[in-house]
Amino acid sequence: MKRKLLLLIWLIAGYGSSGVALAQWGREIEFQFIGTDPGTKIETAGANFFHDSCAYQVLSSLELHSKLPPRRPVSPILLGVKLNPTLKHWYMPDVRIMSKFYRNFSITDGSEATVFAIGITKDNIKDYRYRVVENDSTEVVKWSAIPSLEQKYGAKQLYGFIGNFKAFNKQLLIEVVNVNNYNIREGVIFDWRPISKPVVTQLTILTPEPFKNHTYPDDPIDTHPNVFNINATKVNRGIATKFDKQTGMPLDMKFNADSVRSINLYFKDHPAITYTIYVIRTVSAKSDSTVVAFNYSDNMFPLLNKFFSQPGKYQLIIERASSSTRGTTRDNETLRILFEVKPPPLTQKKVTILQLIPYTVATLCGVAFLFFIYRRQSRAKLQRVAQEKQVIGLKLRSIRAQLNPHFMFNALTSIQNLINKNNIADANQYLAKFAGLTRQVLDSNNDDVLSLEDELQVLNDYLQMEQLRFNFKYEIKVDEQLNQANTEIPAMLLQPFVENAIKHGITGLNEAGKIIITAAADKNDLVFTITDNGAGFVSTAKAEGYGIKLSEERVALLNQIYKDQSVTLAINAGQQGTTVTICLTNWI
Repeated sequence: MKRKLLLLIWLIAGYGSSGVALAQWGREIEFQFIGTDPGTKIETAGANFFHDSCAYQVLSSLELHSKLPPRRPVSPILLGVKLNPTLKHWYMPDVRIMSKFYRNFSITDGSEATVFAIGITKDNIKDYRYRVVENDSTEVVKWSAIPSLEQKYGAKQLYGFIGNFKAFNKQLLIEVVNVNNYNIREGVIFDWRPISKPVVTQLTILTPEPFKNHTYPDDPIDTHPNVFNINATKVNRGIATKFDKQTGMPLDMKFNADSVRSINLYFKDHPAITYTIYVIRTVSAKSDSTVVAFNYSDNMFPLLNKFFSQPGKYQLIIERASSSTRGTTRDNETLRILFEVKPPPLTQKKVTILQLIPYTVATLCGVAFLFFIYRRQSRAKLQRVAQEKQVIGLKLRSIRAQLNPHFMFNALTSIQNLINKNNIADANQYLAKFAGLTRQVLDSNNDDVLSLEDELQVLNDYLQMEQLRFNFKYEIKVDEQLNQANTEIPAMLLQPFVENAIKHGITGLNEAGKIIITAAADKNDLVFTITDNGAGFVSTAKAEGYGIKLSEERVALLNQIYKDQSVTLAINAGQQGTTVTICLTNWI
């Protein structure tokens, strides 16, 4: 609970990050701290805001260092900035001054800025000096002692007051330094100048090919790429013919793809002002934008060919980096350079096409030959696969042909046993059911698969017939999710296992014998189980039935045909009974 309270105080104190601009400044004082991300352990300098009645929290929040994500001030000076509470769009990217980065604020409403230093106290005020530089050129206040000490904004001790600043249509740098250690310094930049359109003094084009030195015609070919000023119509190769009278930028710039290596922009000096540069492209009726530079401060920017490599229409957008949303600044604050990239010409001369004809013919012949080889190999492979399937199909039919007589032989043996016992009534009833069952088996003899409904009907008739002889109980359970009429399985798949459950499992149990057959869906698999409470019909090799051996061979052949719908067979026999599990994978 105590840790949660400390975290809440930390958040209220304003553990923020640079680049996050409030809707408006509000009653806040901003300080710069370096924070460490707990997860990545990366240090980042960022803005931290404190209410202007709670300046004491600047120091007290540092005391929480051991129990919260670590942070420290960018310098012991602890320079604080207070701006007009209603100021909007004040954020500007930090500016490097020698080895330090100083905060940069745009004051578009012309209001006053206040600067003070919490880290300067009555005990160390003599160790510090400050200065003010105007427009990055004039030192309007040379290095001087800190003007005074004051205690405002809820501070609990005196701190160094640097001053209130306001300079219409100008830029001021306020810098504070420790006279004993110049590395201890901190500064802030205020810019009251209106946001204006970026000024490009020159736009040049670099092309891939080398050029001859025109100053000294006798010199050999220069190894540097050709370069020219886009505004020089005599040498710009017709890339542009019309130009904006105010900016000098081209209005009809067009060139072929791969004919330009880069477009180079040379900016008018812009100290403490950084630009965001991005490209909007429309290619094949689709538009997108890409930021190519953010917080750009150099005076020359090369837009490389990789940003306009495809034929289409492009806009190069340059605007002052600020808290405003990219692309929503006003036109008088944004420089737009439009250009079009055309498809490269197919050929420059007729002879080039004629030279291409032999290579084209040779390529087509090569492709046709490879296609012929591929097609012949594919046909041979298909024939081999068809032959293998045919052989496997014949083997399956052979096994089916062996299973049917085996089934009939066992049935006739059962009838003979009833007759020998002089049980004529049961023998007649058994014989009648056997006749109907024989007709069903013969009708499906040429079918490799049967519907689940027909397979279970044959199985049910067979169980009724055998029940007359052995007087056992049986039950067939079918999952309600299964569509029995539309689900097909290999014909006579279950009957051999049911037959063995009767002959080698429950024989002699009479009414105590029981067989349970289930058909269930397990996701995309169809699972059958045949369970009996007999002594276990595969406990010895001798007891394993002939039908079981044929069925195992049949399962192996089915797996060769249905490679993506494998059939697995598992027999678990014990003294308490036998369970046969047949799983048809991806069958439903």
